[in-house]
Amino acid sequence: MGDYDPYRLIDDVESLLASHGLTPSRLPGRGGDRLAGAGRLLRGFGLEPRMAPEAAFDLGVPFQGRINQD
Repeated sequence: MGDYDPYRLIDDVESLLASHGLTPSRLPGRGGDRLAGAGRLLRGFGLEPRMAPEAAFDLGVPFQGRINQD
């Protein structure tokens, strides 16, 4: 199993679509959709989406001492 940068995949797909005569545009506010789609596609091919080290931490969930026993 390898890994691949999902942002590179997004750029590669955009270039591929343009080479086939399509005009893809990155809609504002839909970056999460692009990233999730790229990640799912990579996993479907048995590859792991490469993440920045800080993205591995779930910082979107507030720390709660009572739940975490700290």
